[in-house]
Amino acid sequence: MDADGTNADIFTAFDFGDQNDRTSPDWSPDGRQIAFMSRIDGQYQVFAMSLRDRQPRQLTSEGENEDPSWAPDGRHLVFVSTRTGTRQLWIADTESGRLRQLTQVGGTRVPAWSPRLTGK
Repeated sequence: MDADGTNADIFTAFDFGDQNDRTSPDWSPDGRQIAFMSRIDGQYQVFAMSLRDRQPRQLTSEGENEDPSWAPDGRHLVFVSTRTGTRQLWIADTESGRLRQLTQVGGTRVPAWSPRLTGK
């Protein structure tokens, strides 16, 4: 929507009573994609969607996966996952689908990338 609240646009369909809520949206650095989490069969999974085709792509399927955040490169997402039994940080390559674990200590919450730092 525009800054004044006009011209709102719905990105994903929603029917009253729908239990697959979509939360924690995060815009890619170039503004062409949005990542979010959605409940599938009672567990949250991470999705990314191009604004061009508006087709959500499910990036995770094991365990509970929450709070996606785009890397400054616009290709990778960091998120929290319980796929190993405890809450860990994971990275998803949105182009290849490759996932890798970043942390070994449980209890992580709400990851976020810092913006690119410049030497100005």
